[in-house]
Amino acid sequence: MLWKLLCLVTGSSIPIMVVISESMAPAFHRGDIIFLWNRSKLVNVGDIPVVWFRSQPLPMVHRAVQVFGEGVVQHILTKGDNNYIDDVGLYPPGRSWVRRDEVVGIVKGYLPSLGWLTIAANEMPWLRGMGIVFACLIGMVSN
Repeated sequence: MLWKLLCLVTGSSIPIMVVISESMAPAFHRGDIIFLWNRSKLVNVGDIPVVWFRSQPLPMVHRAVQVFGEGVVQHILTKGDNNYIDDVGLYPPGRSWVRRDEVVGIVKGYLPSLGWLTIAANEMPWLRGMGIVFACLIGMVSN
């Protein structure tokens, strides 16, 4: 319920997410939690859009380095702050830009390091299992 409310307020299908790589260092580091807003019609150079190509399993968080056009027809070139080259090689074949409708939000804030538990749970399934067992035990003891 809270997640749906956040989606509605922010205009983003992913209002909160955890950074999983160092491609945006020093702005963001692995384990930082970022907050997205998708109510702006335009992406500007310097903004940090979160782009999700539906053919990819995860969205990409990189800075807009060039922007062409306006509104829904806006085309955006992105690059990670910690990367040497732009992201054209990460785009779908034959593409050299991102469309505005592929942006699920623009980063508006972050909390450093608070996402490490999520990363640990995804990278170490046994830890997730222990968390479920622990939650069940707490539930049984509290009743």
